[in-house]
Amino acid sequence: KLEAAGYVQLSKRDPFAGKLEPGGKYYYTFNKTTLVAFAVGSKYKAGNGFKIIGGHTDSPNLKVKPHSKKSGSGCVMLGVECYGGGLWHTWLDRDLGISGRVLVRAQTNGKEIIEQKFVKIA
Repeated sequence: KLEAAGYVQLSKRDPFAGKLEPGGKYYYTFNKTTLVAFAVGSKYKAGNGFKIIGGHTDSPNLKVKPHSKKSGSGCVMLGVECYGGGLWHTWLDRDLGISGRVLVRAQTNGKEIIEQKFVKIA
């Protein structure tokens, strides 16, 4: 959607010097979880100041603890901890779902690698 709106993707690994133009719109991602999008004012001149406005959300969730596998009552369970400021009492009237990022071992060209996958189980 950003590209359809005229934004150009930048690489966070490469310097932005010489790539930004007055009136230009740009974006980049980081770690597949962060999106940074910005527009350069049409009257901008190098050396002038600029303003940055940012925002972020902390969606309340339950994070799986390291070494979390447990068992009891004939079930396999995962230990979790609260993350973010949630209204936890409202969770009791919602369907249970699981989503997030997992690391998966994979074979590529005969070499074992670790890949990131996003999952959603509703």
